[in-house]
Amino acid sequence: MGGKRPHQEDESSNQHNPEDGGRSRAPPAKHWSKRQKINASDETMSTIKKRARAIERLFLRDNANLPADKQIELERELAAHKQRIAESRAKRLRSDMIGKYHMVRFFERKKATRLAKQLKKRLAETEDPEEVAKIKADLHIAEVDIDYAIYHPFMEIYIGLYATPSKESQEEKPTAEQYLHAPRPPVWSAIEKAREEGQGALEKLQNRQPETISGTTPAKTPGPDSAKASQAKDKRERSATEPSSPGEAKKKAPFQKLQPWEKPKPAAKGENRAARRAKERLVAARKEETDGGGFFDE
Repeated sequence: MGGKRPHQEDESSNQHNPEDGGRSRAPPAKHWSKRQKINASDETMSTIKKRARAIERLFLRDNANLPADKQIELERELAAHKQRIAESRAKRLRSDMIGKYHMVRFFERKKATRLAKQLKKRLAETEDPEEVAKIKADLHIAEVDIDYAIYHPFMEIYIGLYATPSKESQEEKPTAEQYLHAPRPPVWSAIEKAREEGQGALEKLQNRQPETISGTTPAKTPGPDSAKASQAKDKRERSATEPSSPGEAKKKAPFQKLQPWEKPKPAAKGENRAARRAKERLVAARKEETDGGGFFDE
């Protein structure tokens, strides 16, 4: 009678042996979920939008039946949700605008920086007072161009300073130097003024909100064009509902279907109601006269 096998021999016997056809237990495979990862902020914003719509529907349906304290609480909650939704939209729009104009701002900043270095070098080598004053003025414009490319408001459309030059002009001068004295957009003057106030003013200008997002856009008053459009619309509606002439009204009159035993009565032209009735009475009297004397009458 054999003794009990040690633990080591037991483990070695459970291992895979190709000679005796044994099978080893493979480690459990990792099952990766095919579900895409959902951004927590997007999921939260979706929940906030659903809650805001639910509160608005509740106000439209049961506003009169809500207690005063509950109504005030829901109004505050709805205002908070709308504020968060507006902030999320502004944040997303900001990100889109930054990505849209990133390359243009980058290249224009490089061109303006290169021009500023050239002007500084030229200024150090020049001794003529008139030429020095001219170079300093050009250097100021180039430095403002650099800040324009950096601190232009993110939420506003970026207007480029340097247009794409033609082949002939590209061989003569650099692009930044060609458009050094060209007209500048209105934001350029605001950045020039903010440079004098300091770095904080530039950053504030960079992060300012446009009027359409901040909600300060004044209400549009109806102008002459809108008044003319409304008058034309009313005229079209009246022409669609009202007939333009009596003949057209007769044509548009509803069609009355006659029964099989009825005969259509042609309308006499140029006769009024009294004349038609007199004619009908005359026809009826003649019919009675013809029916009065027959072949079998005594």
